[in-house]
This record gives sequence, C-alpha cells and structure tokens, in this order.
Amino acid sequence: MTSMKRRTFLKAVAGTAMLPYLNIKANAADRILQVGVYNSAQGALIKKEILPAFEKEYSCRVLTTEGATLANIAALRATRKKPVFSVMSMDDIGVPQAKEEGLIEQLPVDEIPNLKNVFDRYLLGNGYGVGFSVSMAGLFINPQMTQPIKSYAEIFEPKYAHQMILNTPKNTQSILMLIVAAALATGKPLQEAQYELDKGWEKLAQLKANVMTVYDGEAQVMMVAQGQALVGGIEYSKAIYPHTKKGIPLDMTYPKEGAFTGINGLALVKDAPQRELGLAWINRLLEPSVQKMLAEVTLSAPTVRGIEFDQQTLKYLAYPEDKMTSLNLFTPDWTYIIPRRAELLEKYNQTFTG
Repeated sequence: MTSMKRRTFLKAVAGTAMLPYLNIKANAADRILQVGVYNSAQGALIKKEILPAFEKEYSCRVLTTEGATLANIAALRATRKKPVFSVMSMDDIGVPQAKEEGLIEQLPVDEIPNLKNVFDRYLLGNGYGVGFSVSMAGLFINPQMTQPIKSYAEIFEPKYAHQMILNTPKNTQSILMLIVAAALATGKPLQEAQYELDKGWEKLAQLKANVMTVYDGEAQVMMVAQGQALVGGIEYSKAIYPHTKKGIPLDMTYPKEGAFTGINGLALVKDAPQRELGLAWINRLLEPSVQKMLAEVTLSAPTVRGIEFDQQTLKYLAYPEDKMTSLNLFTPDWTYIIPRRAELLEKYNQTFTG
C-alpha cells in the first residue's frame, strides 16, 4: 500500500470509528431531520456554517424552524401526537417545562460522545437538555460616563434617580432583577434568595424612583451609549458585547453578588422521527471546533471544557471555569420559579407600570 493510499485509508477508518453509535444508512433517500433553532444571529450562523457540512456528512436534509423558547415549546405541543421535530432549541428556563409536559426525553450520555466534555452546570433539567452557548447577565453602562458597578445596591442610590432603563417585565431578565431585590432585602446570596422572592417586592419598588423608562427592544440600550441614561439592565451580554466590540461606548458590569447565566440549550424530542440523526446534530453542536466558532462569532461562552481562545475573545466570555467562579456565575432554579412565573410577572408589571 503506497504512503498516500495508506494515509487515505487510515483517515477513512478513523472517521468511521468515531461514529459507531449512529448506525445510520448513508444512502437513505428519505432522511429529513427537522430541528428548531433560535430566531437570532446565532440561528442564522448555525444554518450557514454548520448545517451544510452536516447534511453532506450524513447524507440528509436538515430543515430548520426558527423561534424563541416559548414558541419552540408550543411547536412541540402542536406536534405531540405526530412529532416532526427531532431536536429543539430551548433555554434553560424552558427545559423543565418541556420535561414536565413529556415533550422531550433524557439525553442518552453513551450516544452523544461530546456530552462527556460538558460542564456539569450546563446539563439542564437532570439531563433532559444540554447547554451549548452561554451569555452572562448583569448591568450595562457607558464606561465613558459611569464606573463599573460593584454592588446591585448602588443602583438604588439617589445618584441614579431617573437614570436607569429597566428591562421589560415581559422578559426573563425581570425575574433576575427580582432575585437581586430579594437578595438585597434578606442579605442572603442569590442562591438562597431565589427561594424568598416575596421578600423582594418592597425593595424592588424602591427602584421605581430611579427608572427613567422600561425598555423592550435591543435598540433602546443605545440610550445608555448616548448618555440619556447611566445604567441599564438586567441584560444579557449577547445584547451588549457586539456593540462593545464595534467601539460603541457600552459595556457590561457584573456586581459582586454575581452574574446570571443565559443558557441556549438543546433537547431531544420524545419519539423523535429521526432520533439517530438528532443525536448526531446535538453531538455536532457540542464539537469543540463548532463550540469555538460559535463563541468567537456570537461572543457567548462554550459549554465544553478545553477550548483555547485569545485574550481579546476571552474578555467577553464566562470561560474558562475559574472565570465562572470569579464572576459568581449563577443559574436560577427554574423548576422552583417557573410554576410561579405568571404570578410574579403580573406583580412585577404592576410594580413598575401601576
């Protein structure tokens, strides 16, 4: 066997050895994988950079439906009797709900090789979902006008009177602000205060004097960049850092109490019509090279260990693990909060618009 032929043969064998768990017929003509992706720049990136190579490698077509977490869960409900999706994107807040409704199944660790490299904190809903991209959530400022905020207690001070823009009660970030208020009111860390949310309402109401407006669109974060307000939030870093990277005077600031996570995740649909392809799709999005590419473009952290980045990229990421620790990176217990979410959001809305 010539040297060139031998290398080609070994490469082919190695490639085959990596995929024994799939048991996929390479030439099947009816292999259509339907997946849900986020209706965001990230979703567009996945369709452009990941999907074509996946289709070629697995001799299939991948059809995508774009949506946010609640819309994606609604799509699973609508197709429950005859599932059409095999994998659905949903945030960490959605996985417990989808699990409770029997819409997804527990991820089989032995059939998704890259799952073993995922940080434990990003295995969602007792293994019913897995994070693949992580944003941080905190406050944002114009660094030319405002110093980094060391404690959430500062935004309640008179110097910020009518100088804050507050994220809309429609968004999950409002729940994060309520957790902060409960922590300040009780003197307990975020981890404990999330179970005493009712003690946060009086404190949260005190913030009203400092709120200039409630915003519900990403474009409105520019009010801080333009000096119309001094601070905004709570907001996910993925909405701020792309502006920072372009040189716009906006930056995140993470108080000592902790930064929250915003976890984009994947779940395997129960009774998935293309289960094996679905497992391969999840595995591909957890592939280190794919994780690195997604992180560098979207400025959101990977969820697997061992990826190296340059310092310019690392400053935008909750990565590696020692940085997660230094940020007091915190993921709420959504299994506790979700059943009360409607009630909490209604009261939150009344607090700031009543």
